[in-house]
Amino acid sequence: MGMFENLIKGNLPHYTRKIRHIRQLLRHSTPRKLANLAKAEWSLSRGHVVLQSKPYIYIIDPCNACDLRCPLCPTGARTLNRSTRMMSLECFQGLIDQVKPYAVEIILYSWGEPFLHPQIFDMVRYAQKNNIGTNISSHFNHITDEMIDRIIDSGLENISISLDGVSQEVYQVYRVNGKVDDVISGIRRLQLRKKERKSRTPNVEWQFIVMKHNEHEIPQAEKLARDLEVEQFRLLGVGLPFEELTNQTLAEQWISDTPEYRGYHPEKILQRGYLYDESCFYPFRTLVINPDGGVAPCCAISHEQWDFGDVHKESLWDIWNNRKYQSARSLFSRHPVAERVPTVCDGCLLYNQKSPFPRSENSTDSSQSSRVQDPVLG
Repeated sequence: MGMFENLIKGNLPHYTRKIRHIRQLLRHSTPRKLANLAKAEWSLSRGHVVLQSKPYIYIIDPCNACDLRCPLCPTGARTLNRSTRMMSLECFQGLIDQVKPYAVEIILYSWGEPFLHPQIFDMVRYAQKNNIGTNISSHFNHITDEMIDRIIDSGLENISISLDGVSQEVYQVYRVNGKVDDVISGIRRLQLRKKERKSRTPNVEWQFIVMKHNEHEIPQAEKLARDLEVEQFRLLGVGLPFEELTNQTLAEQWISDTPEYRGYHPEKILQRGYLYDESCFYPFRTLVINPDGGVAPCCAISHEQWDFGDVHKESLWDIWNNRKYQSARSLFSRHPVAERVPTVCDGCLLYNQKSPFPRSENSTDSSQSSRVQDPVLG
C-alpha cells in the first residue's frame, strides 16, 4: 500500500502497463508457461503464420452490458452489433480448463461492466485457483460494502477504475449516467477495507482518460489520487472508434490538444497510412472471447461479422490456427500463407503491415463501432 506510480504521457499506451504484466508473469509462471511464451514471442519476431505456441494473455468478456452511456463506446452508444449476453459460469470454467497450462493472465472485461455479472467473483476465484492472474476494469458506480468485501475475497489482483474528472459537471460529459461521488466513495472504501483486512489486493489503478473537456482537472485528480492512496494514477488519451480513426471532426470534439494525449489523432494516420510502427501482437499473444463465444481478432473489434471463430462450435486451438488467423498473421510476415481469406485486419489502420498484400478498402464495415483502447497493454 502507498506506492504511487504516475504513468502518463505515452503516445503508445501499449507499454504503460508493463510492470503489471511482469508482476503477473513472475507470480503465475511455470516452466510450461515460460516455454510457451518464448515460442509465442519468437513466432511474433519471425512472422510465423502457423503457430506451435498458444496465446498467453486471454481477454474473456463476462458480459457486454453496461449501465452508463459513454458516447465513444459501442455498448454505451448502443451500436455494438452483437447481442447482449452474460457468459455462463460453466462456459467460463470450461475455457479456463483449456487455457490454464498457458495463461499468464485473464482480462475480465471488454465491452461491458464486469460487476453487472452476478457470478463475476466466482469467475475471478476460479481463475485464481488455477494460477492465472486476474484483471478487471470498471466504472465503479454502485459499489456496495458487500461487493468490496467480495472483491477482496475473490483474490482479484488488479482493478482499473475509469474516473475521468473530479466534478460531476465534467465527469458526466463522457460517463453519462455516472455519479462521480459514488466512484470516489467506492475507491475510498475499497482502499480503507484493504487496510483493515491487511490485503495487498486488488492493486488499484485510477485511469483518467484525457479529453478536451476534462484536461483542466488533471491536477485536482492527481491530488485526490494521492489522498485516496491508489497504487497507480494513469493518464492516457481517448481512443476513437475503429471505423472512425481518420474522423477529424470527431477528434476535434474529443481529443485533447496536448501532444502527449493525441496518440490516436487522425492526422498521423492520414500522413503515414497507419498509427503504430510495430507489428500487431494480437494474433500471436492474445485470444479475445466475447460473452456469446465469438472469438474476435482483437479488443478493438466488436462486430460479430468479423469474428474468427466460435468456441461453442470449434475448439480454441482449431480456431487459433484457422485460415482467418493465418491470414491475419500474414499481414505482418513475409512467409506465405496456404490459403488467404479476407479479414477485418486487412483494412486496419493501427499497425504497420509488412505483407505484400494490399490493404483492402472494403475490409472494414461502416456499421462497426469499436473503441480503440487496448485493455491488454494499453
